[in-house]
Amino acid sequence: MRGVKILNALKVETRDYPDLVPEGEEVVVRLEAAAICGSDLHGLYQRPGEKAFIPGHEGAGVVVAVDKPRFVKPGDRVCIVPVYNCGVCDNCRMGYVIYCRKSRGTYGFGLNGVHATHVRICERSLLALPDSMSFEQGCLVLDPVGTHHHANKRMGTNARHTVAVFGLGPMGLGATCVTAFLGARVIAVDPIPFRRELAKKLGAAEVVDPAAGDVAAQIRELTRGYGLDRAFECSGKPEPLYMALDLVRHFGHVAIVGEQPEAKISPSNHFNRKEITLSGNTCFPLGEFDEIVRLYEAGLPAAKLITHRFTIEQAAEAYATFNAGNTGKVIFVP
Repeated sequence: MRGVKILNALKVETRDYPDLVPEGEEVVVRLEAAAICGSDLHGLYQRPGEKAFIPGHEGAGVVVAVDKPRFVKPGDRVCIVPVYNCGVCDNCRMGYVIYCRKSRGTYGFGLNGVHATHVRICERSLLALPDSMSFEQGCLVLDPVGTHHHANKRMGTNARHTVAVFGLGPMGLGATCVTAFLGARVIAVDPIPFRRELAKKLGAAEVVDPAAGDVAAQIRELTRGYGLDRAFECSGKPEPLYMALDLVRHFGHVAIVGEQPEAKISPSNHFNRKEITLSGNTCFPLGEFDEIVRLYEAGLPAAKLITHRFTIEQAAEAYATFNAGNTGKVIFVP
């Protein structure tokens, strides 16, 4: 089989790996679509040192070999949840396998991942992909679609709301797509023109360029001083989060999606005097998968997130293109 190897910061190649053999509950999946995530860039590609594992945790494909499975068989179409979960701890039983207390690791971060032609993976880390969805749609289920479906569900977002999205990387673009599809008015904020234009195609009602002036003032003007009902912080920077907390009105909600290593807040102004809610979101409980499928079947235009397609043999070009920033979602296809 062929797979990606990260040799050092900004240095990637495609190389041969031994063909995979199923073992016990671990089955072999042939990848038909696999996406590069921002965490692959910030956590792996941009960091010095050789990585001992194949990266990638967003994928979809076909089961091609099994040993002693309980749930899947060859030919099954599947998408991937990247945690090798125990299936029996309290978090797993609630469907939050991402927080498994006895996890044996994460595919693409320690365990070999999906930036390859094949992956060996625990069958509990697979979700049945219906025929109504393409493999490309399936590889977007985990982060850009599922996480934001879950976040919007927690926030109670509806078509009466005005929602700002700060940061239009793949996660922010996913937030724009899902939130606009729910009928909310989305104001999308990012300094990169390519991403602002893509946000419009995904349903953003307005876009804000930080270079055009004070972002908060622009949003207040767009909302006629009313402010925001909801906000997504997807930039990973403390300043937009503080701005979101300032701009959200009384009883509003701000969701942090993606990594946010530090933050500045004003508990009195943001919480005591406005009673707003701040939440963090990483993935979605498995019980919401059918709801996500229904969004796709109802016409969710998530495939528009994909702007670049490469083969595994073009891995170096794919990573470099994504790292440059003028993309939506970059994926590997056969």
